[in-house]
Amino acid sequence: MRDLSVYLFIAMPWVLALLIPAGAMVALLVGRRTAVYWVAAYFALLMYFPNNSFGLLDPLQDRNFYARATGTFYFSAINIMLFGLALQAFFARRMALPLPVVHNQRAPALIFLAVFAGNILVAQFLPDVRWPQVIGPSGLLNVFNFMLAFYALTAALRDPRDFDRLIQLMLFCAVTRGLWGLLRFAALGGDPANFYANFQQLDVRLTFFDINDSLIATLALFIAAWRLLSGQCPGLGSRLLHLAIIGLELVIVLFSYRRTAWGGLLLALVLLAFCRPARQRWWLLVGSFTVAIPLLAYKLAQRAGTRVQGGSWLETALPDLMRNGQISFTTGRFAELYAAWLSLKDSPLWGLGTWGRYDGSRFSELVWHRGDFGWMHSGMLHIMLKSGLIGVLAVVLMAVLLWKFVARHRHALDDRQRGLFYLGVAGLLFMLPNWLIGTPVIEFRTMQLMALCAALPYLAVAAAGAGIAIVQRPPWVFGIRPLRLPPALLQPVMVQPQSQRRL
Repeated sequence: MRDLSVYLFIAMPWVLALLIPAGAMVALLVGRRTAVYWVAAYFALLMYFPNNSFGLLDPLQDRNFYARATGTFYFSAINIMLFGLALQAFFARRMALPLPVVHNQRAPALIFLAVFAGNILVAQFLPDVRWPQVIGPSGLLNVFNFMLAFYALTAALRDPRDFDRLIQLMLFCAVTRGLWGLLRFAALGGDPANFYANFQQLDVRLTFFDINDSLIATLALFIAAWRLLSGQCPGLGSRLLHLAIIGLELVIVLFSYRRTAWGGLLLALVLLAFCRPARQRWWLLVGSFTVAIPLLAYKLAQRAGTRVQGGSWLETALPDLMRNGQISFTTGRFAELYAAWLSLKDSPLWGLGTWGRYDGSRFSELVWHRGDFGWMHSGMLHIMLKSGLIGVLAVVLMAVLLWKFVARHRHALDDRQRGLFYLGVAGLLFMLPNWLIGTPVIEFRTMQLMALCAALPYLAVAAAGAGIAIVQRPPWVFGIRPLRLPPALLQPVMVQPQSQRRL
């Protein structure tokens, strides 16, 4: 028995050397047919697990789902899963033609890939720069992860029904997580990651502190509201169910006490109103703002607590923005943005590199950063700090190209399909305030859900059969070079994608 164990010990490395590649090949062969299920499982994890280390009294990194495995592999386990999904998508495109998805986001992707590769190259010649600073989450890693998620999503669907399944999964996750948030809010003291109560001593109870839970709630609210407005709920029970979903998700967003979430919700509601016929538009706008403005005014004052006394209502509601009756751009919430600009203005075109840091030590208000000045509360300024105006140009170009796609295809869909088409736009509008004055780029979960929102319009067009069918050429990680087919072939490809996989 002892000799057998010795032989097994000697043979094990050779066995593993054969089994691991063989297992990987089998996984790819199986995964090419089931990519949508892996993608669905991946995004279900993102919807259920918050990034809740910020706001806790005792934030332990090993309790954070998005930090699992970073001590061993540097990248988190969920990030490694994303790498696997992108690799699976790469092989799936070559082994079987998925549902054709056309997008116009190749140019900004190539810009970001060039910037990322250039930073890695330049870092080799800088002795004081280490690898964790170059490829870390405080740099542009999550922008790269955004591109991988977009790529995996646009390669996952094999049938138009897969898109409906993805939407139903999203709605199920949003409702079940919302019910948990409501139960915890009502009976268990709310979210323990409560920055306002734990650090600012405000007497408020939260549903979810993580902005992404409010994003998920807004997506579910948009789906339910569109179904009601477009007559997709013929029965009384169905209408009551969708009204209950709207009420639930409104509570989730309202009692998050995040001003960025409230502003984002209003933007999403405005989009919903302007995408509906005129007879519905105005009562939606009037009703929403009639209820929202006084309610949000009260919640803003409640959120501020007693920190400001004797000032105007605006000073009470926005104490971190107002100084002596005016908005201050050099103190309070904007202090770190001002400090970052002072360091950035000498190199606005290229930025300070993915490892770049601004000098915030001169501002006493930023002592809470604890010397970590590689990030700030502005996604756009963070991009500029790390990649300069070139990175900002890529972000703006991405938004413009998405808007052009939406404007081109919005009239080609019926009322039901148009709701899912606008869903991603609503999610991106919701995240706009957080993108301007939040920290999205350093948050893995935020950038992944933004990638989902960015991909939804393209997936909706492909699933509806309103896009241009393509045969895939070897793509870049994020871009796709489409081959346009004659119009006569367009309808059969989209309605019966199986029959065209021989192309």
